[in-house]
Amino acid sequence: MSSEKNMNILDEVGFFLHASRQVIKKVTIASIDGFNSLFSVDEGMRNHFYLDKGVQYTKRGRYNQAIPLLENVLSERPLEGKALFHLGFCYLKMDETVKGIELLERAEASGDTSSQLYSILGMAYLQSKEYGKAVEILEKALVRDPDNFNLNYRLGVALDNFKEYERAVEAFKKAMEIRPNEPKVYQSMGFVFEQMDKHEEAISYFKKAAHLEDRKQNF
Repeated sequence: MSSEKNMNILDEVGFFLHASRQVIKKVTIASIDGFNSLFSVDEGMRNHFYLDKGVQYTKRGRYNQAIPLLENVLSERPLEGKALFHLGFCYLKMDETVKGIELLERAEASGDTSSQLYSILGMAYLQSKEYGKAVEILEKALVRDPDNFNLNYRLGVALDNFKEYERAVEAFKKAMEIRPNEPKVYQSMGFVFEQMDKHEEAISYFKKAAHLEDRKQNF
């Protein structure tokens, strides 16, 4: 069964209402000679509508509804970067990591070099334990957005798993500068020092993480 057939019937109704409004606008300016073409569904209009609805559903966490809409867009426009990004994100959220990564990589190849794409793709590489790729993509992102907490934190996690402990410490320190009261950074730093056999430093960071966590819960 095609992805379009799986779409919620309300999406189809919504599209045709949208298309009808556009037709009415065309009628006011079109000549009689163009009458027949006015009532044919415009493929570009359809794709724009499905893309817009797919993005809206993604942002609302309604991934099952977003996926068939975005797949329909890509069946007609396979290099549509916005559809590639949001569909890839949906698949990651649905625990289909391989599909998600493939779509996000296609989004980058199509010209999307945003920090948002790199951050999500870096997270996906972490999930799939491709730590070298995660380091590479997150470092690219940090060139453009050096003060982004998530990018620095995820880079630290990737470097830790890649056994680049000294570099992981630097990434976590940068993340701490940005968010000094974030418990998970101190906990992650503790694990790095533990693996470096620096047990006293590790304990101090674990204590700090526990203190911050308690403070958060008591607010």
